Amino acid sequence: MSDILSIDSLYVEDKSTVILAGVSLRVREGERVALVGESGCGKTMTLRTLLHILPDDVRIRSGSLLFKGTDVLSLNGRKRRDLLYRQLGFVGQNTSENLHPLLKAGRQLTDFYREIHKCSKKEAMARAEKLLASLALDDTSRILSSCPGELSGGMRQRVGIAIALMNETGFLIADEPTSALDASAREQTEELYLKIAQETHMAMLLVSHDLSFVRRLADRVYVMYAGKIVEEGLADEVFSSPCHPYTKALIALSDIRNKSRDEDLDELGGYVPREGRDGLCCAFFSRCAYSCAGCGKPLEYRKVSATHHVRCVL
Repeated sequence: MSDILSIDSLYVEDKSTVILAGVSLRVREGERVALVGESGCGKTMTLRTLLHILPDDVRIRSGSLLFKGTDVLSLNGRKRRDLLYRQLGFVGQNTSENLHPLLKAGRQLTDFYREIHKCSKKEAMARAEKLLASLALDDTSRILSSCPGELSGGMRQRVGIAIALMNETGFLIADEPTSALDASAREQTEELYLKIAQETHMAMLLVSHDLSFVRRLADRVYVMYAGKIVEEGLADEVFSSPCHPYTKALIALSDIRNKSRDEDLDELGGYVPREGRDGLCCAFFSRCAYSCAGCGKPLEYRKVSATHHVRCVL
């Protein structure tokens, strides 16, 4: 399988701080990849760099970003946006809140689709109705003719996902898809994404700190801490044989949290450092139960197996 997305040695910084320090990851066609870590570790900034929505005071210092073989960073802003927004689907956090409150769902689903595919309103509506039905929604005609405020939270969430799927791009990015959901809604969301994966076979980049969701959905996992990838591997490898102490801590905490399905990873103690991310030593050492003298020395990305790598001396 060829890479649909390839990020290599990406450095992003603001005026005073390195935010992403040499991030590399890839997503192959048809593959579901997860990027996990606490809030503040750099997941959202990685997405914002890919989607070309960086804050004004943040810039890309170096690195490469290839999307479907095209060097995205070499394109000017308009060409970059045209490439990305026509060829990937994006589901942001709090999907239902991102819908325009005054526009009917049908229009929000079809306007961009009609512009890209140069089709009639009838054809676009037929596509939208079929897509909503595939997402386990009944009474699709009423949904398409309703404004978001007239729909339930679950319906709005599915409309938001349907917008991302309308153009059949073959690549879906989801940012914290289970964030702020209760246990029942979270389980329904997991089932919905599994259904999408099984029926469309599209590539996915799932950015989440919900490890239960990631465990069920992902083929491969990247663990991020303080702007760096500290571990990567097949999902089965990472969850059954984690190597980095940070990964072990996240999994242990997730297993405890799953009893109540609370979403926050806030019990590790300490905080994710903002300063010194471009250093060569381990940024996790001050929070690590296994820290040693070697943590203060330059670390290499160590090969555990052909598909599993870790940035740790242990």
